[in-house]
Formats: sequence, C-alpha cells, structure tokens
Amino acid sequence: MKKHLLFCLLLAGMMFVNSAFTQDKPTGKNEFRVGYGMLTGVEMANTIFNIWPAIGVTVISKDTIADYSPSFYGAGGLEYSRHLKPWISVGVSATINPISTYIKSIRGYEYTWTYYVLSVMPRVDFYYLNKGPVSLYSGVQVGASFIFWTDKTGNTTYYDYGVSPAFHINAFGIRIGKDIGGYMEWGYGFRGIFNFGVSAKF
Repeated sequence: MKKHLLFCLLLAGMMFVNSAFTQDKPTGKNEFRVGYGMLTGVEMANTIFNIWPAIGVTVISKDTIADYSPSFYGAGGLEYSRHLKPWISVGVSATINPISTYIKSIRGYEYTWTYYVLSVMPRVDFYYLNKGPVSLYSGVQVGASFIFWTDKTGNTTYYDYGVSPAFHINAFGIRIGKDIGGYMEWGYGFRGIFNFGVSAKF
C-alpha cells in the first residue's frame, strides 16, 4: 500500500515539474488546426431557399410535398495561422461541406440536390486575452467556395460546378493549451455556428 502511495506521489510530482517547465517555454508562432463546424450558413440557406422552387413546381403541377429532407452534415476543416504579434494572427482555412436535399411529392416525383462546397478563406484573428494556456479571440475570414453539385430528377442526372464568395465571422473563440490544445468558436458563415477541434503550435 505504501509503495502504491509513494509511486502516485512521485508521478504527481513529475507531472507538476513538467507542467512548470512547459509553462515557461514560449509557444510557437505557427499554428495548425483540425476541426469540425456545425450548422453552416450554406446548409441553412439550402434548407430555406431550396423549398421555394419545389413549392412552385408542386403548385403548378397541383401536387403536394410528401417528404422534404435537407442534410446537416457540417464542415470539416484544416487551418494554418501565423502569430505576428500577441494580439493578431493571419492565416488560411480550407473546409469541405457536403450538402444534400431530398424532396418527394404525393404523386411520387423525386428531386435530389447534392452539393460539395470546398471553401478556401484567408483569415485574421484579434486576441484580447493571450495569457498562459488560455487565449480569447475574434476574427473574420473572406475567400471563395468551389461548388460541385449533382441534381437528380427521376432518372435524369445533371452535373455542374461553380464558384461563389465565401465568408465567416468568428464572434468569440477560446483556445486552451500551450503547444497542444483544444479550441471552440461561435460565429456565422461557411464554417458553422459552432466550431471545435484540436490545435498544435510550434
């Protein structure tokens, strides 16, 4: 029993010393992130606006909608930032957001829209707290989205692609950790209302 207690105390002491030395070491200026965003602006726009053309079709054909199912898969992303000063960083993010919509009418007509939205956006973040392992910040991103979609009506399938502006506003973000940490962000745009992931600085 005494050996187990001594081992636990020794292990706790080593973790404390390691933590103290880690706190003294300055963090790197380069940061990589891998994350996931929920409820993107593109998904919400797809849910709201895609129903209106469908309603128009069904009204003209005197049909009604039996099933309407938009997706909310969210967006996965990779990011890189360079910390120029303790209060500002610049970088770029790349996200992929798959989106699909399925509509079925009472008469059996089926309509399917499938999008893949690849967004690349330069970003700038402003830090109003950057102390120890905790960072609080806000930021903005503006760039472009490359959209690849498939439209299917009955047995007919159409393929197309396009480019559109992309943006994201990060109202509030928090990162916890020194070299390796986790982050959460709340905002609106092409990366989602709620974002979270892991971060590495070097």
